[in-house]
Amino acid sequence: MSTYTYPYADTVAHLQSSDIRDLMKYAIRDDFVSFAGGMPNNHLFPVAEVEKIYHHLPQHVKELSFQYGPTTGYPPLVETLKKYMETKGISFDTHDLMVTTGSLQAIYIFTQLFVNPGDTILTENPSFIGALTLFKSFQADLIGIPMDKDGIIPEKLEEQYRQAVEQGKNVKFLYVIPNFHNPAGLIYNKERRRFILDFIKKHDLLLLEDDAYNELYLNENDKELTTPVLAMADNEVKNQIAYAGSFSKIMGPGFRLGWLIVPKGMFSHAEIIKQSLDACSPNLSQVIAHAFMDQGYMSKYLERIRPEYRLRRDLTLQAVKKYFPPEVKYVEPRGGFYIWFELPEGAEAKKVLDYALENGVVFVLGHSFDPDRKRQNTFRLAYSNVNPEDIDKAVKIIAEGIRKQLEKAK
Repeated sequence: MSTYTYPYADTVAHLQSSDIRDLMKYAIRDDFVSFAGGMPNNHLFPVAEVEKIYHHLPQHVKELSFQYGPTTGYPPLVETLKKYMETKGISFDTHDLMVTTGSLQAIYIFTQLFVNPGDTILTENPSFIGALTLFKSFQADLIGIPMDKDGIIPEKLEEQYRQAVEQGKNVKFLYVIPNFHNPAGLIYNKERRRFILDFIKKHDLLLLEDDAYNELYLNENDKELTTPVLAMADNEVKNQIAYAGSFSKIMGPGFRLGWLIVPKGMFSHAEIIKQSLDACSPNLSQVIAHAFMDQGYMSKYLERIRPEYRLRRDLTLQAVKKYFPPEVKYVEPRGGFYIWFELPEGAEAKKVLDYALENGVVFVLGHSFDPDRKRQNTFRLAYSNVNPEDIDKAVKIIAEGIRKQLEKAK
């Protein structure tokens, strides 16, 4: 057996395995009902639309789609995305847009622009596990700020920022997911969005707004709530804000496409980082994505899938209200893929998961989404990729596990 010792970089020590990745071995089994992966439903993807799009592409465009493309993105797609974001109130007088290989790459590029080992990033608690893992790989110090049903709690954010500064920490930016939060399922109200703007202006901080779920409102009258924070910013504070978007939820994760909007002053640096990562995002995906948006397929597709996700959300909530003990706290989501649950203090979500796994149901523990990985009494259910007919019985099993755990915790 070899005794060779690999000379790993220091950053490798900061890499963490994801509970979601570990649980996917159950999620892909036919005999399990999975609330684990935060992914679209396989049966809802726009397969027919994409087949039609590709079939009707001119030959020269098909040939182009197999080639390398500009680092910042396929130009027709870049322009289409800019027009799309302008409908959401974002102006490109001060900012520019590049296509990325998924929105996580957008987060990576922004982080590499600003974070040195030992720097501090403010996040929500809970927060997106992909971003937390990424931030830690940069050896950043994370401070997780508690949330309530309306978003990050202002007093807690001010308090923990002040403590960080007093401790001599170099706070670089605030990372938030205002719309249909992953994993918390909530949406920020307008007051909290304005507070975020006032906060970064007051403390001269950068903001990274992650908006992957913007289009997944489940009722039309909630659409107005999804206005990006960047779109609400005045000219003075706009240059402190970057925005990450994604095709993963409005077309399909397999296309590996997202976008990053940054102030023009940092765009060239972001482009160089992007170029060093992959030269360019997949051109074939970009050509199809452009046609998907430009030819009106996207809006029709979203109209088709929103009722499907609303059905899954409603069935999950109905079962939760029927089976879960009243001590379990949660926020009813108005969009997105997730419901976040908090058990009474002292109860262990891990024991609930163990019971669920024994009975063919899988979900994700909340400590995975905690920057400090301390909380043991929370968990997330992702209803997006569950068959509707499986929801009631699966939630009932989880409820049985909760009741057993609450009895032991007394």
